[in-house]
Amino acid sequence: MPLITHLTPQKRRPNRHNIFLDGAFAFGVNQNVVARFHLRVGKQLTPEQVAEIAAGEVRQECFDRATDYLSRRMHSRAELSRKLMKGEYGQSIIDSVLDQLEQFGYLDDARYARSRAQSLAEHKHHGKRRAMMELRKAGVKSDVAAKALAHVYDAHDSLAVARELARKKAPSLKRFDPLVARRRLVGMLQRRGFDYETIKPVVDSALGEMYE
Repeated sequence: MPLITHLTPQKRRPNRHNIFLDGAFAFGVNQNVVARFHLRVGKQLTPEQVAEIAAGEVRQECFDRATDYLSRRMHSRAELSRKLMKGEYGQSIIDSVLDQLEQFGYLDDARYARSRAQSLAEHKHHGKRRAMMELRKAGVKSDVAAKALAHVYDAHDSLAVARELARKKAPSLKRFDPLVARRRLVGMLQRRGFDYETIKPVVDSALGEMYE
């Protein structure tokens, strides 16, 4: 069985170590892999152990990539999975990493959905329907998205947002006849995701004032 004869940190990447077996360089691994497999000078490795260490290194690389993405912004599980698939780690390794991140609390679709819904409501000025589309596009399950939207939009005055959007848009429509202006204003609010019950009184009010 091969023997670990040297185990040295890499000069440019001190969190990684070079492993030498029987005097020859064999592979480089993350320091977490060194700890997990109790690697040390003088330890003998079976071919099965070498293969297991190689798999552990791939998993550690996948884990590090995932935490790097999460350090930049929150992700849904589906979003993170899609990004990691580009690294060709394999679905089983990715699922294992995502499960661990969920256990650690670093990945939480419910928390992500609430935060994303809050941003869509307050900064993007999206209506509830449009916000649901955005959450579903991010891979959030329907029931999780619905709870997040209820939590955010029950406390959010969508009617006031729609009124403000209409107020800002209306002056640019004054050159059109009333029917065209109405169609364009309704279309803008629909694309924002507001329902017709919200849109009608807002449009009536905005255009009523403009064409008085």
